[in-house]
Amino acid sequence: MKILLAALSAALMLAGCVNTSKANRPLVALKKAPEFTLKNALGGELKSADFQGKVLVVDFWATWCVPCKKEIPEYHELRRKYKDQGLEFLGVTFDSSEKELKAFLEDIKIEYPLAWGTEAVDVAFGGHTGLPTTFLIGKDWKIYRKMFGNDGTKMKALEKDIIALLEKPAEVPAQPAY
Repeated sequence: MKILLAALSAALMLAGCVNTSKANRPLVALKKAPEFTLKNALGGELKSADFQGKVLVVDFWATWCVPCKKEIPEYHELRRKYKDQGLEFLGVTFDSSEKELKAFLEDIKIEYPLAWGTEAVDVAFGGHTGLPTTFLIGKDWKIYRKMFGNDGTKMKALEKDIIALLEKPAEVPAQPAY
């Protein structure tokens, strides 16, 4: 049993599927972030192109999720602190009806863009097994972290990674030689 748990833990760590607070590993790109077009929860569409060139925190969440609710004010604080440096957040709601979301937003204001999650975008990001699931995307449009839950140390680890990605120069594609 110990061997199975160790193997599962190692596989999750290699896939970037553990909370960074528990896996103090280097900040490396896990994979290219997917392109998407999602229905904006407040009307219209949100496209991946709207966020490219920024450091983006994508949070998969739901209105009934207690840890998700706890994170929202912390996300607001991080967004206010680093927005002018190129940070943005995108909330992607799963398992919430329009009625539930409207009631939720009357109680808890969200200051960042919100979109309706789809099965296609869930699969494109690599899926989620629980909520919240948070993805950290760099200016180079690569996913650097995938974190589950919120163990109380997530925001400190996330902020550290955000700072590192904001300071990292955007990769410039090589120009063809003529």
